This record gives sequence, C-alpha cells and structure tokens, in this order.
Amino acid sequence: MSEPKHSPKDGDTPRSELLKVWVPVVAFAVVGFAFTFFKLEPPPPKDLRIAAGSPQGAYYAFAEGYRGVLQREGYSLEIVETAGASENLDLLNRGDVDLALLQGGLADAESHPDLRSLGSVFLEPLWVFHRRSLEVSLLSDLRGRSLAVGAEGSGTQALVRELLGENGIHGDPGDDAETPADDGGATTPPTLLVPLGSADAIVALRSGEVDAAFFVTSARASYLPDLLDDEAFALMPFRRYRAYHVRHPFLTHVVLGEGVLDLRENLPAQDVPLLAAAASLVAHRNLHHALVPLLVAAQEEVHRDGGLFEDAGTFPATRWSDLPLRKEAFHYIENGPSFLYRVLNYRTAAAVDRLKILLLPFIPLLLVVFKAAPPIYRWRIRSKIFRWYDDLRAIDRRVLDGPTPQEAAGDLEEVLQLEKEVTDVTVPLSYMDEFYDLRIHIELIKGKLTDLVGDAAPSNPPR
Repeated sequence: MSEPKHSPKDGDTPRSELLKVWVPVVAFAVVGFAFTFFKLEPPPPKDLRIAAGSPQGAYYAFAEGYRGVLQREGYSLEIVETAGASENLDLLNRGDVDLALLQGGLADAESHPDLRSLGSVFLEPLWVFHRRSLEVSLLSDLRGRSLAVGAEGSGTQALVRELLGENGIHGDPGDDAETPADDGGATTPPTLLVPLGSADAIVALRSGEVDAAFFVTSARASYLPDLLDDEAFALMPFRRYRAYHVRHPFLTHVVLGEGVLDLRENLPAQDVPLLAAAASLVAHRNLHHALVPLLVAAQEEVHRDGGLFEDAGTFPATRWSDLPLRKEAFHYIENGPSFLYRVLNYRTAAAVDRLKILLLPFIPLLLVVFKAAPPIYRWRIRSKIFRWYDDLRAIDRRVLDGPTPQEAAGDLEEVLQLEKEVTDVTVPLSYMDEFYDLRIHIELIKGKLTDLVGDAAPSNPPR
C-alpha cells in the first residue's frame, strides 16, 4: 500500500501553522530591534564629570545638588575642583569633563562653537568691597589702588579685568608708571591687580594688603554677611548699571534690598544696585541627548526655590546665556517634561524615548513583515488542502485510464489512507468549506474505485 506523496506531516494543526508563520516574524523583529538598539546608538554613559570651582563656592554646592539627583537615577557625577569658571571652560573644551558651570560672559558661540548651554541657573552679582575710608562711587575711582581681582583661571578675574579696562584701569606694565593726578598736582600711583581667590582676598582686605576686592558669587556665599557687617568696609553700588548692560547684554541689574541679608542688623543698611551675570550649566554638543532631560530636571530641583535675586521657578531659564541652548533643554524648560518623562521614571522614559528614535527607520520594515504574515498563514493552510487535491487528482487520472482490478484495489487503499489523514487533521473554521469539498471529492473517487474493484474492495479503511 503506497502513501500519498504530499501527505501532511503529523502535528500540522492550525496552531502549529500559526507558530511556523509568526515565530520567524517575531524572531526577525527581536533580532532587528536588538541590532538597532545596541549597534546604531550607544546608551548614555552612567559616569559624568562636572567642573565646579572650589569647595567653598556656590558652584560646588550646586554641583553637589545635581549629584544627589543623578545618584537617585543610578548615575554618578564626579565633581572636579577648579580655580573657577575660566578653568571650568578650559577643562570642558579639552574634553576632560562632561559638564561645567560657567559664569555669564565667559564664553560665546563664535569662540566656542562646540559648547551648548543647558540653561542659566542662577544670578551671580559682582560685589566690590573697599575700605570705607576711600571715596569710591565708580570703578574709575579705584585707579592707583591695590585690587584683589579673583584667582587666576577664575571667571571673576576675566570679568573684572574687562570692566576695569573699560574704565581705563589695566594693571599692565604700561600702567605701572606714575601718572599725574586729576588736579595736576600730586601723582597717582600705579594700579596693582592682585590675583587672589575669595578666601585670600578677604584676608588681604582685612589686613590692608589690598584696598578693594572683587567677588562674583551667589548671595548664598557665607562670607558676605560678615563683610557687610564690618564697619571697616563698604559695598560699592553700581549706579551706571544701564551703561554696563548696553555694553554687555549678559549682565543684568539686581538690587540688594535694605535688610535682606539680616533684618536684625539691617544688612545692608540701604538698597544697593548691583550688576549680576547669570551662571549656566554648559556641556559639549556631543553630550548624549538622553541625558539632557535628567540634567534639566536636576537643575529644576536644585534651583526651584530661587534666592535673594531670583523668584521661585525662575531658573533654569533660557535667558542670559551667551551660548546656544540645546534644543532638548529649550523644549524642556519652556514646555516642561514630555509625556514619557511625566508618567515614567527617568531611566524607563529615557529607554523608551531612545527606542522611539531608533525604531523610526525600522518600523516601516516591521509593518511590511507583519502585514505579510496573515497572507502567508492563509497560503500555508490552503496549500495543505491543495496537496491532498494533487494526490486525489493523480488517482482520478489513473481511474480514467481504465486500471485493472488489482491496480484499482491499490488506488482504493491509497484513497482510504488519504481519507483517514484528512479526517484526522484539523483546519480552521474559515477553511471548512474547502475541507468538506475535498471530502466529497474523496467519496466520489472512492465510489468509482469501489465499482472497479467489485468484491475485492476492503470493507474497512486500513488502520
């Protein structure tokens, strides 16, 4: 007894056919997704470094706040101690750090095209303390004095030298020669610009080594109340703040209100107009885009309460930055976090956001593959029925050729075997019409063969 040459294999059920079609499709999607995820774009780094000034300064304190936020999300932030904003800028340009807090006016887009701001974060007033015995109402009144202008590599020194230069005070060798005084009588001694950090400048000011000291710092600096309360020193008001703002748009006007630092001691004793630069968190343009929302969120948390010169919610801001703002940071600051970052924790949202970007070119291919799967499944089911029809047609042709009774008996056994296989196989309900048509045709051919075989036909199908 021969078997149908195209008979289906055991286990050819609708479920197995579904698996045969969809398993390769799903496997293709998973492999393609994995390749896209791991090969086309690396995940964001987990370890970052930020240049943040001295441990006593406001930059360092704010950087510690950022580190706390990042640690909660599984990232580490190493704080690099520096002499100030100028050194921060150098480290960032060299690629030694990923982030840096920079003083306003220190870097611009033309001279630093690869740097991007993640938002301005707080205002840093310029504080000029001088010995009270001196008559100082303008920066030009400090000509011929010994001035502490900030440490080497600090943003304070860079800003102070620029402002003093605009007032005719340079402190270079050409300035060292004695010049006639305004009244044409006595001579004015040369101006001495002394590079001292904040701590050393305070010591020098108290000891009389310098006549005035410049500080660019947040109002949170711990040494400010002591200097304001000291009868030996006075804080110079910037009456010409409008003129400075016209020359330097990154400088803005703030007022240190009477008594705002200490109501009991009434510090300061009167309103004092000051100039202020906005500090910004800056990164290289190559910073991974997925880190930007986390860093802006850290800024929001650390600076949300504002300060003496900032209302709550003012920072981070898109204003007062000399460098171009990262588009992701601008969107976050102006519009708030995206839907993903509102409903998911950062790491999950970042992963989904990253996948969304990576899958854009991959989705059309997936749509084509998934769209092709149902027709392939239908073709496999119908091809199974067509294979039985192929066997049945071959037997029918032999019947038409007029077989001998022995040949007819062999064909009848083959038909009975085919009938058993068809009966044992399950097909989806949507194909039952074709299935029952096949069984009718089997009965038709079986009847013809039975007539040819006559009494030789077996009474029961083989088992």
